Amino acid sequence: MTKPVTYIAPIKLASGITEAEFLQASQRFETEFVSKQPGVLRREVIRKSEGNYADIVLFRSVEDAVDVIEKEQASEICKEFFSLMDMADMTEESSTEMGPFPSLAVYE
Repeated sequence: MTKPVTYIAPIKLASGITEAEFLQASQRFETEFVSKQPGVLRREVIRKSEGNYADIVLFRSVEDAVDVIEKEQASEICKEFFSLMDMADMTEESSTEMGPFPSLAVYE
């Protein structure tokens, strides 16, 4: 039996990018990429502070998460969305802090 997992991706906007621009790009990313991935159960974007956000994604399984992450690497829509972000602080260590976090219980 597969168990859902959550990834929490921190987002820092690149210099000059507004929240409105970010949210518009996030909607396009959702419509043209995320919504077409069968392993994505839910996605939520939250504001942590001015210019800092988190993308919280619930996947059906670790395998589904890995599949989507691999597809992101080849997607022009994903590249456009990620170009709005300041990736200077992203390291391999910080990327492992994003997940996967296994669900212990899911309440709807």
